[in-house]
Amino acid sequence: MMRSTEIIFVVFFTVVLSSLPVVHSQEAGALEGPGQGFPDASPIQAEELPMSLTEDYEDEDTLVDRKYLDRAQKKKLDFNIVGKARVIDGDTITINNAKIRFSGIDAPEKNYYGQTQFCKGPKGVWACGKKASTKLKQLINGQEVQCTDEGKDRYGRTLSICYANGVDLQAEMVRSGMAVAYLRYSNRYENEMLEAMIAQVGIWSGQFEEPELWRRQHRKN
Repeated sequence: MMRSTEIIFVVFFTVVLSSLPVVHSQEAGALEGPGQGFPDASPIQAEELPMSLTEDYEDEDTLVDRKYLDRAQKKKLDFNIVGKARVIDGDTITINNAKIRFSGIDAPEKNYYGQTQFCKGPKGVWACGKKASTKLKQLINGQEVQCTDEGKDRYGRTLSICYANGVDLQAEMVRSGMAVAYLRYSNRYENEMLEAMIAQVGIWSGQFEEPELWRRQHRKN
């Protein structure tokens, strides 16, 4: 009986000792040497992704796909209106007497029934309507502007997507916080608006009224 007890104890002790390296390998990673131990835990299960993996996932899932989609969208554009532009406000220009309203965005008003839209920022109240117009002038910088023809709005303006020197003017206006994405009509510039919101630039640096709501309150019957 004593002999059996000793044998059971030795077997139990051997099993415990042999299991210790396995527990160690799961907590600290695989044992040294090829083909030994268990593989590291899945990065998806980890609380924080390694920086290299985070970048890889971001590139594959967002940046590359977004650039591909942007290129695909640009290839579909047919620029029917080309020429020197005169800026009316942050989302309206004229080219060769054609009045063009940028589609997909809405900028603070510069001169709506003689009124200018103001916004609140860290340094106080500022004329965001006039600043939006100034920003668009800076983006165009006297260069030739190319615009699509997306049809007419109810005011007879041509709805367009416009570029200057290869730059999407609407995208830059939204990204700089000088216009909002007009999500009621299009989500084309939703990502740019999220960038501006996160960076707290332009109108996103403080408080403002959506241009559409501001117009309703300042419309003269």
